[in-house]
Amino acid sequence: MMEKTTLTIQNPRQLDAGAIGAAIVAGRQVLVQFDTLGEPAPLLPELDALAASHGAALTVRIYGYDPRVFDARILRALPHVASLSIDCHRNALHLETLGELHHLKRLSLGVHALAQTDILQLENLHGLEYLQLGESAKNNIDLAPLRHYTQLSSLSIEGHATRIEMLASLPALTQLSLYRMKNKVALDFMSGIARLEQLRLQLGGRESISEIDAPKLSSLEVIRVRGMAELGDLGRFPLLRQLWVEDQIKLAQLNVAGNGLLEQLHLLTCKGLVQLTGLSTLRTLRQLIVSETGLDIDALRAQGLPASLTHMRFRTGKIKRDEEIAAQLAQAGYTSERLPF
Repeated sequence: MMEKTTLTIQNPRQLDAGAIGAAIVAGRQVLVQFDTLGEPAPLLPELDALAASHGAALTVRIYGYDPRVFDARILRALPHVASLSIDCHRNALHLETLGELHHLKRLSLGVHALAQTDILQLENLHGLEYLQLGESAKNNIDLAPLRHYTQLSSLSIEGHATRIEMLASLPALTQLSLYRMKNKVALDFMSGIARLEQLRLQLGGRESISEIDAPKLSSLEVIRVRGMAELGDLGRFPLLRQLWVEDQIKLAQLNVAGNGLLEQLHLLTCKGLVQLTGLSTLRTLRQLIVSETGLDIDALRAQGLPASLTHMRFRTGKIKRDEEIAAQLAQAGYTSERLPF
């Protein structure tokens, strides 16, 4: 959901402060990252100075220390860091050091053998604007302290569901991504997230998301959720502009007649999908991507495609047939170039 392009600097031995500053002035995000082959310690004072100047536009990432144990005390050399990613670690010690980073606005945390299930209680984290919690062995981070995160606008959670209903109390939350949520985890709490605009559900399992009511939702992604048979009445999302549904083999039908503001529709590898209704009513639809579903291109065109549609791609997975369809769509004036989602 990040729109800005990112300049990634991998395992640097020295830093070009001028190039980093120029990229940020040009509107780009800068990511300086270190893995097992890199050694961040010698550069941390310089990185901290850059963080003091550029804030959350500069992210420092330390990842992949397996089999070494990550010692978070190294972060004391980054007191001004505003955007930090500590992820892909098997073990970590002294994560309470995060509580000493008083300028932190963005945090990604992923430790497989995470022992500090109360890590979100650290008071300085309450001012975070972005938080990503990666999967751990037990997925048992207590989410209850999130009720204090009044500035949190973007949240990504992989597997953790303890007290997940507390998310409904987040006043600034507009973007939510949930990965690997078990079927037993109820999602009806989302109806209480007053400002929710973007929602991504990926992996995990459930039969339906009909219990989710988010009237301000503008973007919905449902990707590879095991057992998903129906999305419910999509008319409950009247402001929806982007819909992406992928790898949902049990989904048989979709009705978008109640989504008059829809601009982009992606339906990918939903092989059981045989019925799409309401397409002709979408007066603002600009992009339609359909790939390896049970839908028929001739039936869709017979329904009547919106006059606003300019980008269209339709694939069956059969090379010869796909070439024929691509030629027909090009002749009709559609471009197959994908617009950014």
